[in-house]
Amino acid sequence: MRARTRYELKVVRATIEVVDVAQGEGVLFWDCTPRQRRRMAEALIRDLDRLSPEDFLYQWAVAEPEHFD
Repeated sequence: MRARTRYELKVVRATIEVVDVAQGEGVLFWDCTPRQRRRMAEALIRDLDRLSPEDFLYQWAVAEPEHFD
């Protein structure tokens, strides 16, 4: 199973949120600059398509917007 089937990505203005579809609750959340938001969203989309839900959370739980400057 891919992470895309379990999580939904919501990008609104300067925020990114990953929502657990089954629970309807946010599991990850970041405030970003526009540049960070764009780069981070692109990376999130790639990982949603290639990782399992567990691996996705493991990888992204430590991510910070500053890594995407």
